Amino acid sequence: MGVPSVTSALYGDEPALVMRASSYEAWVLPGIGGHMVALRDKAHGLNVLREPLAGLHGDLTAYRRDPIPYGIPLLFPPNRIEDGTFTAAGVTYRFPINEPQLHNRLHGFFARSPWQVVEQGADGPQAVLCLRRCLREEDEEFRWFPHRLTLQLRYRLSDQGLAWTVQATNDGQRPMPLMLGFHTALQVPPSADADALPCDLYMNIGEQWELNDRKLPSGRTVPPDAMAAAIASGSGDPFAHPIDALYSSTPLGGPNVCRLRFPGLGVSVLYETDPKFRAWMLWNGDAKSGFFCPEPMTCLVNAPNLDLPWELSGMQLLPGGATWSAKSRLFVATCPGPR
Repeated sequence: MGVPSVTSALYGDEPALVMRASSYEAWVLPGIGGHMVALRDKAHGLNVLREPLAGLHGDLTAYRRDPIPYGIPLLFPPNRIEDGTFTAAGVTYRFPINEPQLHNRLHGFFARSPWQVVEQGADGPQAVLCLRRCLREEDEEFRWFPHRLTLQLRYRLSDQGLAWTVQATNDGQRPMPLMLGFHTALQVPPSADADALPCDLYMNIGEQWELNDRKLPSGRTVPPDAMAAAIASGSGDPFAHPIDALYSSTPLGGPNVCRLRFPGLGVSVLYETDPKFRAWMLWNGDAKSGFFCPEPMTCLVNAPNLDLPWELSGMQLLPGGATWSAKSRLFVATCPGPR
């Protein structure tokens, strides 16, 4: 279905790069966080990700203010930091508060800044796109996070769907806190077909963490509710009620898995993430807006401020000169159903 390629285009009025391979098409915005905003499966007529152009009727003004609830933005650090501050390895970090009503730092930084394209083109049956974002002394964010850091996103598109590797390199000498996640927004249903709903949700969620009125973990686990039990058994309804919940991921001996099965379409949307992502944040807004966010994170929300062992919270330090990486994949597969 065509030779794999990466071409330039406009997504609304924003410069974009379009990856094409097999029946898949993916759109990336290098100028806004290296943000993957669209993944389309032409063979099944599906839009896998919640796209800003569709949701905002072609006007990207609101998206530029808040790109987080669309596509797959990289969060560093992920979710919330209490009072925008924490201490690790004897260093105190202070981030500007951007959630004033709860007095938290929300969703880190880098999700809105431009990324550099360092590779694009075809590699056999794959379209390949690699982007990089460096943090250096001259950057404003260096005042908040004083580490020389290089982040890299390498996307690969093929008949196996979208695969990507995120890589973080500590270019300095001091240990650096490593807290990273993806605010993945899946379009549900991925098709306007009348048979697209209902669907069944499965995720390898484990312990559920209590959240306080600031949406921060208390450090205590709670018994799983009926929704969590249904998700763990593969019969979850992503829109049963509004969800804003934090879980540890249960080891599977392989990738973490989020599966949305659409029996009426005869397909499943599968999201596989590296077991290095130790937690899942689940969010569906008001449960009426047609998206579901399974957010893999290397650590619990507000991990450095929790009174928990680091092996439990997922908090970690990346030594000077070291590189950390993790792989993920998002794809469509056929499943038993009426079609």
